Parts: sequence; structure tokens; C-alpha cells
Amino acid sequence: MRNLTIGDLKLALRDLLDERADELRLSATGKLYERRLRAKQKEIDAIPDAAGTQAPLARELSEADVRHDGLGAAIFFLCKAIEAHPALPSALKDAAATAQQTFVPKLEVLRAPYADEASAALDNRPELARLKAELKSTATPGGGSLHDWVKAFVAAGDDIDKLLRRRATLLATGENAAATGPLRGAAVGLLGRFRDALRDEIQEEGSALPSDHEARLFAYIDKLNADRERAARGRAAPEQGAPAPPGPPAVPTAPEPAEPVVLTDPGL
Repeated sequence: MRNLTIGDLKLALRDLLDERADELRLSATGKLYERRLRAKQKEIDAIPDAAGTQAPLARELSEADVRHDGLGAAIFFLCKAIEAHPALPSALKDAAATAQQTFVPKLEVLRAPYADEASAALDNRPELARLKAELKSTATPGGGSLHDWVKAFVAAGDDIDKLLRRRATLLATGENAAATGPLRGAAVGLLGRFRDALRDEIQEEGSALPSDHEARLFAYIDKLNADRERAARGRAAPEQGAPAPPGPPAVPTAPEPAEPVVLTDPGL
């Protein structure tokens, strides 16, 4: 997680503490660390955006979201109309039902945070390939097929992901490293200690936590970190034999006061 920027940490903590709050509280370790993580989230959210007024790329993200949600709604209602039509073949109805349940299971997913829509697009890309034949068999108004609509819907989610990454980069390069470096290091260090403690709890004899609990909680954090690693490798060797440009200065994860080992905090 050492590659995460302040912008990444904003996204990561929002996912962990808001979207996955119920999962977080399944473990005693999660309950213990939630308060500390929320305190760090509050500090990070208080950092002014790079532009000083609103988050970078707000207009671009809004436009991408409108396209994403419009395509998703069109897919949902077309599939529902096909299912409801009394004279259409059952095979066509089954294909429409599968498409709707796979890509837009309910309209609420179109009101999800940007990061969730981007993550869903990543998950749906293999399904787009798997259901290609069924989707192509369904014609759509204006010409083309349902495959064209779903392909554009997934691409719109990918566009949101690209814009989120650009926003994180803008926030990182616009930040005052002297002011935010220690906070970034403290947040990364806290996440690391939480992860280590959670892993110990999962591996304890008699633990009721599922074996993939850690992986689920840290899925988005790991994705953000992996994206940073790939970007760093791309910058490090633009040409064979070219000297690698210097990377950003390492931010030490300054030790905080030792975490208590008792997992029954009366203030939780």
C-alpha cells in the first residue's frame, strides 16, 4: 500500500468505511480500528482539493456518469420490455433476463458512487465476452444489437475509472508534500497495522470469519495500489537503456503510539 497517494487514500477510505462498513464490523479488529480509520479519513478529507474550490475533473466525471447511467437505464428497461411482451420467443426473453440481471440487476446500481460504477465495469467485462452471442441476437431501436448497448455501458464505466485515476494524480501532484506527507504515511501505516491484525484474527483457531474476508475488505485498496505500481513501472522505463527518472521521495510511515492489544474498547 506504500504507493497510495492522498487522492487514492480518499477513495480507499471511502470504500472501506462507507461501502464496506458492515463487513468491516464483522471482526473485532475492524470494530477496534474503525474509529482510528475514520479519524484519519476526516483529516484527509479536510485537505483542500488541488484546484482549491472543487475536486478536479468534476465536470468530466459528471458527463461520463450521465452517459453511463443513461445507457444502463436503456438496457434495464429494454430487457424488462422484452420479458413482458407476451408474443416474443422464450429464448429471447431468457437472453434479455440474463442480460438485465448481469449488467443492471436493479436501477439503484446506477446511483452508486463513481468508484463502484468503475469497479462494476471491470467485473462486467468478462461477462460481456461470455454473453456475446445472446446479446447480439437481440436487436435494439435505431439499429444494432443489445451487445452494442452493453459494450458502450461497460466502456462508460471504464471511462469513469480513467477519470478517477487522473483525479487522484492531480490531487497527488497538487498537494503540498511537506504538509501531507506525514499524514499520508500515518494513514498507510494505520491501514497496514489494521491488515496485519485482521489477518491474525482470521487465522485464529475457531475464528468465524471467512478466509477471504481480508481480500474482500482490501479489494479496492489493492486495485488502487496495483494501478500505481503499473504506472510507476511505465514511467521508470520509457525506453530501453534510458535512465530511470527519480521517483517520488519515500514517505516514512512514522510510528504512532502503540496500538492496544485488547479488543474490547469500551468506547466503541
